[in-house]
Amino acid sequence: MAQTTASAPTVRKQRLQGSEDAAELLSPQSDTLTARVYQKLRHALMTGALLPEQVLTVRGVADEFGVSLTPVREAVQRLVVEQGLEVVNGRVIRVPRLDIETYREILKIRMELECLAAKEAAPRIANEEIERLDAVVQAHLAAIQAGDAHQTLVRNTDFHLSIYRASGQPILVRIIEGLWLRVGPTLNLLFPQYCGSLAGHETHLVAMDALRRRDGDALGQSMREDLVHGSRYLIRLLKP
Repeated sequence: MAQTTASAPTVRKQRLQGSEDAAELLSPQSDTLTARVYQKLRHALMTGALLPEQVLTVRGVADEFGVSLTPVREAVQRLVVEQGLEVVNGRVIRVPRLDIETYREILKIRMELECLAAKEAAPRIANEEIERLDAVVQAHLAAIQAGDAHQTLVRNTDFHLSIYRASGQPILVRIIEGLWLRVGPTLNLLFPQYCGSLAGHETHLVAMDALRRRDGDALGQSMREDLVHGSRYLIRLLKP
C-alpha cells in the first residue's frame, strides 16, 4: 500500500490487510467506493496500522484496495481535513507525527469526553455486548502476551469505542473517534515496552466489572486510569 520512512514496508502492508477484519466493528457500512476507502484508511489510522510519518501514495492505496485513483483521492482529502493525514509540499501524503503539546491537549480532552461516554454507556449497553467485550478483553490479553503490537491496539480500540458507542450519544462518539484518528499511529510508540505490562488488561477487567454492575462512575474512572497509564509511556517518548 505505501512507502514509509520506517523499516519493513511489507509488514506495514500485511498489518493493514489484516486490520480489515475488525473494520465493521469500528465504522458503519457504506455502498460507495470513496466511503469504503475512507473507512479502511480511517480504521488503519485509529488502530495504529499506519505509523507516524509513514508516506502513502494514491496509486499504492488504490492498488491495495482494488479501486481507481479517484475514490482514494477523495478519501484522502477527507482525512486531511480531519487531520488524520497531511499533504507535504503539495504532493506527499503522510501520517502526521504528534508533538508532545498536541498529544497533551488531546489527552486532556479524551479524559473528559471518554469518561462522559462511559458513564452514559453503563446503563444502556446490551447484555450481549458485555459478553462480546469479555471475549475482546481475553483477545487483548492474548495479543499482549504474544507481543503482537498491532492486535493489541486493534483489540484495545474495539473495547473502548464499543463502550463509547453504547452511550447512544452519536455527536460525542464522533468527536471521540476523531481524537482516536489523530492519536492512533502514535500509540505504536508504546511497543515493545507496553507488551511487557498487563496494566492495560487489568484496567479492562475493572471496566468489565463496572459494566456488569452498571456503575457509570466506576466505568468512567477505569477509562481515565487506562488513559493515564498509557500516557506515562508516551509522554516520555514524545519529549524532545
